[in-house]
Amino acid sequence: MAITVQEIFDIAIRLMDAQNESTGSTDTADTKEYNLRTVSLLNSVLDKAYPYSDNYREAVTGGKRPICPKVTSMTDEVQLDEAICTAALPYALAGLLLLEEDPTRANFFMQMFEEMLEQCRKGLPAMESTVEDVYGGIEYGQFGAWL
Repeated sequence: MAITVQEIFDIAIRLMDAQNESTGSTDTADTKEYNLRTVSLLNSVLDKAYPYSDNYREAVTGGKRPICPKVTSMTDEVQLDEAICTAALPYALAGLLLLEEDPTRANFFMQMFEEMLEQCRKGLPAMESTVEDVYGGIEYGQFGAWL
């Protein structure tokens, strides 16, 4: 299931406790400024989160590092896996939105973002591959000596 920028924004606003108190809506006069800044702020952390996503491709083509596709509007789908979109990115967005007005809470949210990225990394399925023995002949200790 693809997660949109709006869904990440909604979670971040609720983490910040900035939603409408009676309706729970995240689209209010108080959050309008946050809404305007969301796309560019989210784009600033997508590349940091991309290597932790299960759709990350390490293959470098043409001598360029892989980058996460950027978003341009609130309705765009973020091209990262659902765990990162719902567990990590809302914390990063909340931290960046609060950076100037509440640095203490911003620090907390950014620390949570880092912790959630680590949790997502731990949850990635491991891959198995063979290792080429380029040294040959020393795997049984023929060249070692115990003193």
